[in-house]
Amino acid sequence: MNLNEIYEEINKDVDDTLDNEDLKGWINRCMDELSPYAKFQQSTVIPLEKDKKEYDLPSDFLEMGQLVDGTQLLYQLPLNNLHSKGFKLWGNKLIIQPTPTESKDLDIYYRAKLPHLENLDDEPQIPSPFHDLFILYTVAKRQYQDDEQELRMAAWSDYQARKQEFINFFRKTQPEAIRDVYGVNCYGY
Repeated sequence: MNLNEIYEEINKDVDDTLDNEDLKGWINRCMDELSPYAKFQQSTVIPLEKDKKEYDLPSDFLEMGQLVDGTQLLYQLPLNNLHSKGFKLWGNKLIIQPTPTESKDLDIYYRAKLPHLENLDDEPQIPSPFHDLFILYTVAKRQYQDDEQELRMAAWSDYQARKQEFINFFRKTQPEAIRDVYGVNCYGY
């Protein structure tokens, strides 16, 4: 289902036609809520520069999988560790320790936020059987604007039940850790 089809389905389920920009906001908030469970995996290369230790993380960064320096894994360090080799995460920054002494590439494997839908023909990056989550979420949020508490509770309950099915699906079908070509998970065991 694309964004336009999601709009049409939502408008079938509510009493009035809602503004598409409002709908898109709710749909994208639902996307953000589902991101931690979808395990949408990405990778990129960060070019390290000599004498520069701080780098911006990708804008869709959600959770670190692995950081590979050539063929060597770098492990996440506690913020108070000032001596070991590895990396730290601080806000949207990646901090390499020790500061690189040469320019080279660093491979980053990470879990990403699900991409937001912007254009009418954009499709969510989750399995199509779960596209109804956007409809359920938006209808539930719309019900919060009404005064009938029973409708609100029922709509939110429907969304939460379907979301749990989504979570269970990904728990069964996806490995817990992002693995690289060496077969080591992101937690080092």
